[in-house]
Amino acid sequence: MAITRIIVADRIMAGSLFQEEGYDVEQSADNLADARGQIIVDYLEAEYPGVEVCADIAIQKEAGPSRPVEVAVYVGEEEVDLAAAAAIRERLIRRLEESMADRSWVVRTA
Repeated sequence: MAITRIIVADRIMAGSLFQEEGYDVEQSADNLADARGQIIVDYLEAEYPGVEVCADIAIQKEAGPSRPVEVAVYVGEEEVDLAAAAAIRERLIRRLEESMADRSWVVRTA
């Protein structure tokens, strides 16, 4: 069966983004969430044209350990393809790590 829907859930722990002062944590977290959501959607729409794509990026204000990106891949209406989800998840993790590295999402305070 062909893939019909891909759902990705990600979470940003805003309190863990910076170790030092001088950053607008809330705006930086919003920027990072926007960037990560766009990376996910752009990648999945390019790789899987015609497939329904949903990306949910949650922002939690507190500090804490990051959680891995979660990917659910559906074939048909309710059947989940675990192998496809694992493969997509690995490719997305690499792309998302790059989004953190360039730090274009960072907002410094005056």
